[in-house]
Amino acid sequence: MSACGAGTPMSSKINSSKEGSEVFERVADSAVRWEVDEQVELRATVAMETQATIDSDVIEAMAAVESGERERPFGMTLEAQERWEAREAEVQRTRAREDRSQTSKREAVCRGMSEAQCGQETVERVNPMDDLDTETRRAVETQAARIASRVRCGMAQSGIAVRIAERVNAGVEFQMAVLDTLDEVKATPGALVPIDEIGTVGRSEVDIEGRISKLWTPSHPSIAQVGLLEDETGTVKFTSWARSNQPWLAAGDVVRLRNVAWNYYGNRVSVALTGWSAVVFR
Repeated sequence: MSACGAGTPMSSKINSSKEGSEVFERVADSAVRWEVDEQVELRATVAMETQATIDSDVIEAMAAVESGERERPFGMTLEAQERWEAREAEVQRTRAREDRSQTSKREAVCRGMSEAQCGQETVERVNPMDDLDTETRRAVETQAARIASRVRCGMAQSGIAVRIAERVNAGVEFQMAVLDTLDEVKATPGALVPIDEIGTVGRSEVDIEGRISKLWTPSHPSIAQVGLLEDETGTVKFTSWARSNQPWLAAGDVVRLRNVAWNYYGNRVSVALTGWSAVVFR
């Protein structure tokens, strides 16, 4: 009885220690598993891997461009392409500068030089009339007055004299200088050309002034009016087209016809009022 009684407490202690050890191991194992579960494995998504591949290709493409193996990169994102184009543009701007510096002061230096030169330079106006002798100068002034009276509303008389003097100083014969200046004044827009000199004007439209001396019935519905215009130098036939929408003219009216087209009809000069023409009653 004593042996059996003495053995029972010993076995219970051993069983208790085993159970405690197993409980401790289970708690430790669960702690380890819990700790491992908290460490989440980070993996790249498919989109991230794709973008990484593209970026890697962009870097390689950039290197190929810089080494001259490729003209321009391809297969890059829009952001990468814009960044590359901006970089290339900056490189070209830097190479275009004289000092080839990122912090160029070229604009400031140029501005300073311009300000310094503007304070020193003076513009001298030379009158070509001063280079002529007294007799030639009087002849120039006479011819300038004659041209100004013949071709009205064109160049001023003083300007005509200057143009004649410039040609004479350049070595042109006097009479030829006068004729060349007359042609120039007649070709000036807005100048009133005498009727007998319409055919000598070097442009297809002229301004003339005169009195309506005669009107007759148009020969075609497309013609609104047809008649004769005269001044102290001659007479010219005029035609007013219906589509030009010009004002109605009457015999005896003194009018100024601006920007009328002229041409030869047979062997004589005639003018036509178009949509670009204008009629001014005097």
